[in-house]
Amino acid sequence: MQADAEPGATERAQPSGGDAGDSSDLVCRRPVEDYGRVTLNGETLNRRTLGMLETAMALYAGPADLKRVAQGSYTDAVEGSFGTHAGGGAVDLSIRNPAAPAERLYDEVPALLRALRQAGFAAWYRDWDEVFPGSVPHIHAIAVGDAELSPAARRQLDGPAGYFRGFNGLPLDPPVADAWGGPLVCPWMAEPVVDRGRR
Repeated sequence: MQADAEPGATERAQPSGGDAGDSSDLVCRRPVEDYGRVTLNGETLNRRTLGMLETAMALYAGPADLKRVAQGSYTDAVEGSFGTHAGGGAVDLSIRNPAAPAERLYDEVPALLRALRQAGFAAWYRDWDEVFPGSVPHIHAIAVGDAELSPAARRQLDGPAGYFRGFNGLPLDPPVADAWGGPLVCPWMAEPVVDRGRR
């Protein structure tokens, strides 16, 4: 789905100190700066990204599995990804129903994107053929503040078509507005990205 509207308004979120067991205390939680690599479903991620996915999963209360990684980080295996996955912090997530893999959970996409954004990702739904001919529906997410992002992934955050400008992250001219609203900005996102605790 693409939108021709003006870029969405920026939502500024504050960490919430919810009740014990309330998922609101996870909104805008600062990610742990651990860049050790792990493998999930045969795909490589860093521990920071995995922790953010786990936070998003705790925020999301539906049937999809936010740890069903279709394409991880540190790879150039898919040419159509134009380098966004070459560094850390980039993931493509399946929207297939874990209980019925032939079914895609289109109705869950808004809740999935919301949880990912609350966990610190720039996240967008990518429809059939949207990225390149033959690309399948999935969620593309970039971990904001990851010190190992590729240059292409950084551009998806703050470049001319970037998340923080209210666009969908794809390098199109003109840029396409983010069909899912403006970015969610957590206080820690305003800090400069440096080699904070990289391991």
